[in-house]
Amino acid sequence: MLKAGQPFLSYLGRNGDNMAGREKKRFSYPEFVIISAILCFVAFSAKPAFMQAREQTNISQLVDGLEQLRASLDVYRTGHQQNLPPTDSFEKFKAAITTKTRPGGPYLRKIPKNPFNNLNTIRFDGPEAGSGKAGWRLDTKTGLLQADNNTNWAKL
Repeated sequence: MLKAGQPFLSYLGRNGDNMAGREKKRFSYPEFVIISAILCFVAFSAKPAFMQAREQTNISQLVDGLEQLRASLDVYRTGHQQNLPPTDSFEKFKAAITTKTRPGGPYLRKIPKNPFNNLNTIRFDGPEAGSGKAGWRLDTKTGLLQADNNTNWAKL
């Protein structure tokens, strides 16, 4: 029982002056093993839920990145007689989309990253989308912009 004038921490036994004659309670080895096993089971059973949530977050970010890029290309084309930004190099393309130009711009603050391969580059034409060589692939003949991390996401 806490006595008048006695510090609260000494009542709890935290400063050592009230610990005389008391044994510290510790876990026994079997208790420790059982608790460790329970914690491992909980962690392993929760991992699939976290992995699924991460996958859903990546899909959402991928769709957002595609929508941003496609919308900015549409706005760019509207102001430039339906022409795409320069596609002879990624740096020229990036500059045309992200810097102030006449007319309009910047159309994007920065090129979004593809969350599945962490690349914010765009490749033009070449092999089908899904090769993983860049974050995004732009078909300069059709204007179709796709994710370039794998063939499943290229269909979005």
